[in-house]
Amino acid sequence: MTSVSNPIIPGFAPDPSIIRVDDTYFLVNSSFHLFPGLPIYSSTDLATWTHVGNAIHRPSQLDLARSVTWIHRGSSDILVGTGGLYAPTIRHHAGTTYIICTNVVHPVSQPVDGERPLFRNFIVRTHHPSLTSWSDPVFFDFNGIDPDLFFDIDGRAYVVGSSWNTIPSTINGFEIDIDTGARLTPEVVLWGGALRVIPEGPHLYRRGNWYYLVIAEGGTHEDHQVSIARARAPLGPYESCARNPILAPTAGLADAKVVYTGHGDFVQDADDGWWFTCLGVRTLDTADGRASIMGRETFLTRATWTDDEEDPWPVVEQPITLSVTLPSLPSPPRPLSSAPGIDWVHIRNPDLATYRISPDSSTVSFLPSAAGLDNPGNSPVTFAGKRQRALTGSSEVSLSLPRRGLAGLVYYKDEHRHASMAYDADTSAFVFEGVNAAKRQPFAVRKSYPATGAGEAHFRISYTETEIRFYYRLSAAVDEWSEAGVVPTEVLTDHDFTGPCIGLFATTGTSQQDGEVEWCGFYNVRLL
Repeated sequence: MTSVSNPIIPGFAPDPSIIRVDDTYFLVNSSFHLFPGLPIYSSTDLATWTHVGNAIHRPSQLDLARSVTWIHRGSSDILVGTGGLYAPTIRHHAGTTYIICTNVVHPVSQPVDGERPLFRNFIVRTHHPSLTSWSDPVFFDFNGIDPDLFFDIDGRAYVVGSSWNTIPSTINGFEIDIDTGARLTPEVVLWGGALRVIPEGPHLYRRGNWYYLVIAEGGTHEDHQVSIARARAPLGPYESCARNPILAPTAGLADAKVVYTGHGDFVQDADDGWWFTCLGVRTLDTADGRASIMGRETFLTRATWTDDEEDPWPVVEQPITLSVTLPSLPSPPRPLSSAPGIDWVHIRNPDLATYRISPDSSTVSFLPSAAGLDNPGNSPVTFAGKRQRALTGSSEVSLSLPRRGLAGLVYYKDEHRHASMAYDADTSAFVFEGVNAAKRQPFAVRKSYPATGAGEAHFRISYTETEIRFYYRLSAAVDEWSEAGVVPTEVLTDHDFTGPCIGLFATTGTSQQDGEVEWCGFYNVRLL
């Protein structure tokens, strides 16, 4: 047996869905406001994973312009809800791989007067064994999120999802024509959940003559759990498992290192063993609060699921821990890797014609945007980055100083929450800035340092589980870095959906266009 580290997909990797096709596992995650969207990872042993592609990889496939972040200020808590691509399901049938997903559209920058999001549900497909090129979406009508796609043994296809037709929400389903998106049966309520609190993230499986419906409920934070029901037909009626939840909330586990676990998917290996992959959050208690800077990540645990009619329900090994035991591997597991260039991400709808990234990713140039990092609108924001994958590390970049605007290195979660080290050409200064507008007491800091006479700049972000430090220096010949500022990780920790990315950005700033916008160039780029 081999013990491997959990999470299996570290960093911004929530809502996992997994399949096995022959001897290869494929896993997909939510991506919310990032483009390319719906990252896909592959593995042959569940231990070593490679980011092989993205299901939404052409801007023409769909519109992410309104995947902005809403800040919901409740009486006791604040929920930071980003729009975009929610909770995909990946499935394989008759030589074709499918992903079904919701594009959550926020029509305004912040909700007012009960404003609700719009749900644009769709299916994409591919015949490529490596899952690197995907079709345009087939859209279908469903007033809800988190759709699951199930193929029965007779070839019929069904959609089940979290319907917002009523409050509280319910898990609803219908038969679908996967080629056109047309409904073939009326939508029916399948289950309200065992807890009957925010049922979502459903997956449907067939075992013998039973259909099993696995869902998440309780919300995606402290009370998150997984429950199960079964029926004799895909569209019910469903009966709840007497020992629900099958994955219990972590709220009562004082010493838990992985919390908020839920939203899971089962997969069977070639030896008929069962595994369960779910989201979870690594957490650390600090002097000033709880830090979970990486957000929701993908974890793996063992499961058992027998054909015993006396006890037909799956059992999930829990609580989820920071390691998982796998069968003996022929070679040691390797850290998560990426196919060349696949792991670069942008914010919402990028204009890809304005970006140039070298094949080895060491040099990047782009045209600055008029919109800055805090822009919640339809305008493109110039940003190129990568998901943070390790709790401890550093990223560095060198910059040929622009004649106008603002350019630099940023630690980014969304338009309300980011921290950066940049050069401001309008004031000839290096600027450290940090913001989090989602706190009860909004966080904001800005410091400037003279950069007169500099011809280049070098920026560095170093990070641990407890803090993020920002540095600059005027020349590569200078050994010492000057520290510009520090942001404790709990400052950027919220009840949210996304995780951090580290990247490069540029904006035209206050100088705007009294002339042609010039390309902004970065070199010695190292984003970890």
